Amino acid sequence: MAHGWAQGTSEAGGQAISYQGKLARSGQPANGSYDFQFWLMDAATGGQALGAAITNTLMVKQGVFTASLAFAPDLFSGASRWIEVRVRPTPSGGTTGGDYVVLERQKVQFTPYAYRAVTASTVTTVPVQSLPASVPLKNSEGKLDSGLIGGDIARTGDVASLAQTVQQAQALIQSQATTLAQLQTQVATLTQENAALRQSVESAAAPTRSGWMVASLDPMDPTLMGAGFKLAFSTAEQLWRAGGGSAVPSGRTAASAVWTGEEWLIWGGLGSAGAPLNSGSGYRPGTDSWADINASDPPQARRDHTAVWTGEEMIVWGGFGSSALNTGGRYSRKNLSWRGVSMVNAPAARSVHGAAWTGRRMVVFGGWSPTGFRNDGGAYDPATDTWSALPTAGAPSARAEATVIWTGSGVLVWGGAGATATGAFLRCDANGIPVAWEALPVLEGFAPRYQHVAAWDGRRLMLWGGRNAATGAYLGDGAVLDMDTRTWTRMSATGAPSARWGAMGAWTGDELLVFGGGDAVGPILGGGAWRMSSGTWRALPSGAPAIARYRGVAAWTGSELLAFGGDSNSGRVGQLQRLTASPAWHFFRKGPN
Repeated sequence: MAHGWAQGTSEAGGQAISYQGKLARSGQPANGSYDFQFWLMDAATGGQALGAAITNTLMVKQGVFTASLAFAPDLFSGASRWIEVRVRPTPSGGTTGGDYVVLERQKVQFTPYAYRAVTASTVTTVPVQSLPASVPLKNSEGKLDSGLIGGDIARTGDVASLAQTVQQAQALIQSQATTLAQLQTQVATLTQENAALRQSVESAAAPTRSGWMVASLDPMDPTLMGAGFKLAFSTAEQLWRAGGGSAVPSGRTAASAVWTGEEWLIWGGLGSAGAPLNSGSGYRPGTDSWADINASDPPQARRDHTAVWTGEEMIVWGGFGSSALNTGGRYSRKNLSWRGVSMVNAPAARSVHGAAWTGRRMVVFGGWSPTGFRNDGGAYDPATDTWSALPTAGAPSARAEATVIWTGSGVLVWGGAGATATGAFLRCDANGIPVAWEALPVLEGFAPRYQHVAAWDGRRLMLWGGRNAATGAYLGDGAVLDMDTRTWTRMSATGAPSARWGAMGAWTGDELLVFGGGDAVGPILGGGAWRMSSGTWRALPSGAPAIARYRGVAAWTGSELLAFGGDSNSGRVGQLQRLTASPAWHFFRKGPN
């Protein structure tokens, strides 16, 4: 066990965080060499790791250790941060160390400087040169005087007073931390109450008092109209609009696309001439502009490949050119250059597989190869340009076009062509290295499918539509798997879009968006939005410049849906459309208009 404390500058502006702690082993203070990992996290429990771990080998004396943690400054956005500590005994020479043990998470307290002594008796000298100029010193008259002592402080004989000051400072820090925790609890409570009030506005019985006005997402709300309310006015529905700029990619389908947080990178795919492409462009919604992806030494042209964004690079792998491929490339938007991906120990060539970025590695699973569907894959580490195999015990059955999503602690695999309505969870360690497969529960009567829409909200997997992997039928139903409880819930069919496959999808933080796709007749125009909080569907606008298409790519920027590519009735789509997907609100009034 261990406990510690972490303090740093308010902006973490390049200055290291000092972390001090006490480590006990079997109830006694630990001594000797220990390997420590320090992870910066965005939540007190669960959540996401931010950046890479800082690994130190430290000497622990009487249980006490200190580490200087230089996390990247851009990881401190102003939101709360926690440091997770993991430890193991340092392995002896030539041996492999055991697993790290997670000890605790400590919240980073943003105070300019902090000093702490184990006991007052240990405070003998503190070099004045190590203190910032803003720290005052106390003279014999009890006045603050920064120029009184030119050597060491704490030799004034006032150790007891200094210790009391330290205790008072610690009490103040603890009080501030308690107040902050109380405020955070109040914010969480108010957020829940707001969500409940919002839902009640949509679904609760309408008030009967004349002159009241009530809002609803339904322009024909039966509850309100049944209570004598009439529609007074509605907010404007958000409509599609065309993206601008030059350097727009040529029309294509089966392309890859990654959202970097500022730019949408689209690459490869099957072009209008029926040949694979090795070109692409990046779109910036903020400036409504495109820029070519540098064409110098790109990977081989391909379609039905995968791509992930690492935070610095787009990694492209696999797919189909003139045959199935097990090659790839890494594109740096900063340097506008490509470099290769090692083929040593790489997975077998394949296309229509799945891939996910774990924060440290690209995990590839499944797909189709000349020998048929696959149930293997690999993990690629760009830091070392090396591949490692995935565990085989408990791996899901062979499949292609499956859902492959990173959850924050592992990779979810579900469905796909050639599969049953099954899936598995590939648990990963803190370094994003796959460890073991775990089976997922099965939802009775939920058809196996591929080319469906899938999304992850941080806790739940959402699935909708697609094509039945056993019969080929087009599907128009959906379900949600809660990974905390490992339970399934079916989505409502009321108001849902028509059955389809190859639709574009995105999760907004509140709604699952489904647009386009195809069925036996051809490409479909239109779609729907399923609201998690209410479990209800609403229609999405379908007017021009929206285009009926299937197998396009989509991204959610945080404020709008981007759609590009795919197959339409007039050929491959080479235009971009944008939709601010917020719903129209309808206001009802009872009494005289």
